[in-house]
Amino acid sequence: MQRIYVVTGAASGIGRATARWICERGGRVIGSDLKDADVVADLTTREGRAALVDGASRISGGRIDAIVANAGGGPPETSLSLNFFGAVATLEGLRPLLAGSPAPRAVAVSSVASMRPDTAGLVGACLALDEAAANAAARRAFGEGGVGGAGAPPPDAAPDASLALYGAAKQALQRWCRKAAVGPAWAGAGIPLNVVALGFFDTPAAAQVLGDPALKAAMGRTAPLAGAYPGRAEEAAALLAWLVSPENSQMTGQILYADAGMECRLRQEAAA
Repeated sequence: MQRIYVVTGAASGIGRATARWICERGGRVIGSDLKDADVVADLTTREGRAALVDGASRISGGRIDAIVANAGGGPPETSLSLNFFGAVATLEGLRPLLAGSPAPRAVAVSSVASMRPDTAGLVGACLALDEAAANAAARRAFGEGGVGGAGAPPPDAAPDASLALYGAAKQALQRWCRKAAVGPAWAGAGIPLNVVALGFFDTPAAAQVLGDPALKAAMGRTAPLAGAYPGRAEEAAALLAWLVSPENSQMTGQILYADAGMECRLRQEAAA
């Protein structure tokens, strides 16, 4: 029987590469994104999350085999809503559709940015699963303009706010997945759930960094593995696809850093 995969963020970058990788090997993909997808859904909103579940259920006939919760990034004002709450809603909302699969699997996409210190306490705010309260905490930390406000943050503050929010959301997602993975709803139901934390890959999402020669070179110096920076979308796709394949029957609750050694170096430096 042909396996059915739901891939969010499937219209571009790593999501698109993952969908292509799976289809080329005989799988069927239900892609979701803001446009150019089987299910058009904005995962920063409750309505969009419901649309994802309804669309995937309708197209699949009520049964899927795997979830690739890849959608992420975005501006600071929706960072927590997309990168944590949207990802959790994707995993939890689609999980019941895995019940009929002989080999159900799920993976979430995180980032090496999760290694950033959470100075604003946003990780705990996310893990409390109160989206309004978490966004309120972000506004207190970074101001109305930077998060959920009508204006833009000051130019010198914007990059730091954006990275802090993104990193906190991804760190929270990793912690949520680690806890959920060994619980009755996932491990108890025979569903491996893992996380891939990516470094820098040559995708539209990284264009701002990779398009600036100085920034590209500076980030490249943080990657110990020679020749691996920046990564190719197809390389990330291969790893994601294996984690949601029937062959992965033992690995669950793990965070795999595909980042050319950045996380390893950061941990060594922190311990020095």
